[in-house]
Parts: sequence; structure tokens; C-alpha cells
Amino acid sequence: MPTKSITFLIFIFFLSGCANVDQIDRGILAKKIMQLDPHPEESTFRNEVRSFRESAIGGSSAVGGGCGCN
Repeated sequence: MPTKSITFLIFIFFLSGCANVDQIDRGILAKKIMQLDPHPEESTFRNEVRSFRESAIGGSSAVGGGCGCN
């Protein structure tokens, strides 16, 4: 019984984090600065330069299972 109440409280906690965004504010939230990687081209270039400089490729993303197969 206590696990159900704890689960319900956690659900209510996460539900309270949701918010309605006005249409006028969506333009602000859609700007490049609000993205996780605001400059994807620059990040790709830096990763490529780093791979040639360090003579190591990979390890910068979560692709593959660690066994060497992509």
C-alpha cells in the first residue's frame, strides 16, 4: 500500500512539471540558443579536428554497444 502512494506522489510531482506554453512564447523557445547543441555544424567540425589531432575516432556519442561494432 505505501508503494502505491509513493508512486502516486512521484507521478503528481512529474505532472506538475508540465506547463502550457503560449503561442507567442513558442518562438522564443524555438531559437537555436535553446537547443541542446546550438551549433551542430561547429560541433561536428570540432569533433573531426579532434579525431585527426588525437588520432582517435569515436567516443563522443552514445552509438554502439562497446564491442567495437557500430
